[in-house]
Amino acid sequence: MEIKNSKNWVKFSQEQAFLGACFITLVAFVIRYVLHPYIEPYAVFHFFIVGCLLIQYLYGYKFSVFSILVSIGLGNYFFVPPYGTFDQISHKDLITSLNFAVVTGVAVAFMESLRRSVYARELLLKVMESRHKISLHRENDRIFYAKKTSEAWAILEELLTDFDKIILIKFGDADYKLEPLFYKLAQNFDLHEPVENWQSGVALEDVPVLNGHLEGLDANAKNTVFFSVGFCKTSDVFERYPVVVERFTFMGKSLSVLKLA
Repeated sequence: MEIKNSKNWVKFSQEQAFLGACFITLVAFVIRYVLHPYIEPYAVFHFFIVGCLLIQYLYGYKFSVFSILVSIGLGNYFFVPPYGTFDQISHKDLITSLNFAVVTGVAVAFMESLRRSVYARELLLKVMESRHKISLHRENDRIFYAKKTSEAWAILEELLTDFDKIILIKFGDADYKLEPLFYKLAQNFDLHEPVENWQSGVALEDVPVLNGHLEGLDANAKNTVFFSVGFCKTSDVFERYPVVVERFTFMGKSLSVLKLA
């Protein structure tokens, strides 16, 4: 990954970077100026080197180059004898200035390369982390739907396995679906009668209990409930059978199945 310039990794605006570079250069100058009576004429550019490298680290090579040029002027004017003038610049002074510019420039170039490499790796790490999160979300979705599919198949398998024992089914808010066994148990219920009148094939006292279990009116009730229901053989003859109501969640809806126990 190639990072072309410091605009991609510097956290400061151009105005902030320029003011920051000026401030750091000024601080380096003030420190050297205060120590000048004690260290003259040595270490003309040492503090400026530190300032230029700090500017490079914070703001990029452009502002560091600007600081190098300003530092050469300040150092030669204030800290190279004769002080306070650019007259009588010797060959030694030129070598010192050139040495400062070359050494600092090389260090700045290396730091710029390192900063770009660090930024590139941080950016690549963020991309990898983002892709990892997306992969985890997709895997969670896959597991979720696989689990839902597995549960759905388990319910269908149970229904198909015990199909001969199923009396009726209630799915969601839909009407009750009567199975052939219901007509066999409730012989007085005519096959041609409307399905919504199915209660007439069940003992009157059992209808509220049966409705309650099928519709899951009791929130604390178990998903599997055993009890008995009287089915009408004739208008005045009832025969009781042990039954079980099993409740599931199928395709996001409630599914209640009444079958022989």
